[in-house]
Amino acid sequence: METRLPIEPVLWAKTAAPGMPVPPLEGDVEADVVIVGAGYCGLTAALHLAEAGRSVVVVEAEEPGFGGSGRNNGHCVPDWTWQEPGEIDARFGARGDRVNNLQGDAADLVYTLIRDHQISCEAVQSGTLTVVRDESSVAGLRRKFEHWDRLGKRVRWVDRDTMGDYIASDAFPAAILFEDGGHLNPMGFCRGLAGAAIKAGAQVHGKSPATKLERAGERWRVTTPGGQVLAKSVLLATNAHRHGLWPGLDSSYYIVRAVGVATDPLPEEVRRKVLPRDNNVQELHHPRYFYFYFDGEGRMLTGGNAGLGVDQSPAAVESWVGAELTRLFPDLGPIRFAHYWQGLLDMTPKRFAGVHRLSDNLYTAIGFSGRGVPTATAVGCDIATMLITGDEDAMALPLTPLPHAPFARLGTALAANVVIPFKRLMGKLSKGD
Repeated sequence: METRLPIEPVLWAKTAAPGMPVPPLEGDVEADVVIVGAGYCGLTAALHLAEAGRSVVVVEAEEPGFGGSGRNNGHCVPDWTWQEPGEIDARFGARGDRVNNLQGDAADLVYTLIRDHQISCEAVQSGTLTVVRDESSVAGLRRKFEHWDRLGKRVRWVDRDTMGDYIASDAFPAAILFEDGGHLNPMGFCRGLAGAAIKAGAQVHGKSPATKLERAGERWRVTTPGGQVLAKSVLLATNAHRHGLWPGLDSSYYIVRAVGVATDPLPEEVRRKVLPRDNNVQELHHPRYFYFYFDGEGRMLTGGNAGLGVDQSPAAVESWVGAELTRLFPDLGPIRFAHYWQGLLDMTPKRFAGVHRLSDNLYTAIGFSGRGVPTATAVGCDIATMLITGDEDAMALPLTPLPHAPFARLGTALAANVVIPFKRLMGKLSKGD
């Protein structure tokens, strides 16, 4: 295996189309809503609020997409990472279908936004394959397929006899094809959302970290190094980046470090041999959540997150990724990785996203748990609807108390080596898989 993995800026930031200018906040401004964080959730909320005629200001510590939104794996998958739809029904009762439909329709929402706002982000809606490698996992995958099928989602069952039409490996006995899924340049999508929000009338300010949040009479004041925003409502959409703005928020989730690697562009005949239909592939039951696909320039992108442990050096990542690809595609030959990057994702104890009211007109959304592109986008849209209508039940997700993640502040190694593997084991035991 030939290797060259320099630590360098995130691939997506270099290949994405440039974004619109987002100058730092200067002076004091007023708005209906102030949003802290320019990722998918915050920017989608800003876009919908602005389109509805609300004044909205977004303050971002760096630039749109600098955090997890611009450092993820680029998957857009209308499926839960950690749960089956039946588990959602059991948790939310009569509301289960609404919550499942939120996720089941989220990928198509993303691609609709991309089309409507002409966002340039290498978007390909060719379908996502969720695969399993062990025969013992097929029953659970089938159960998931049948539930999504009953909800009317565009899913297709793929067995071993037809797997070769999608992936040139005999390692997988079964898969679900989520036809609405696909892949994209996540930084490009984020920059495009920021541009769309600005065109709709929102103010988006980069290099403007929120340093203080406080009550100011009937409104809230968010302070940045260059100015202040007074607003009736606040949405904290900072996800895995802790900031100390509100008691308990920084201890409500675990931070998991994700890594990605990519090759230089590979010949088209190689790409078509490996993935004939240009699907993106995810193996949820893999200890490291393994994924792979080809971007618009023909680079193979792969990597994973939880379970990598404390050694996430380029050499360590190359070792296990290379071993996986060799097992799956022995005819592929030596693979030269040219790009390596890291990002952070927030994972709550239940590994599930939540929307929380912290105080009057103060909300946060956390815990997208590795499903940021579709889920955070859909939740941001729902939060905007709630703020526009004043109806908290307008959201698919009910408002819930802020969770507490034990030992959350002890670092990513604990989450990777103890918490996440334990949660995976408990989940498998409870399902009998």
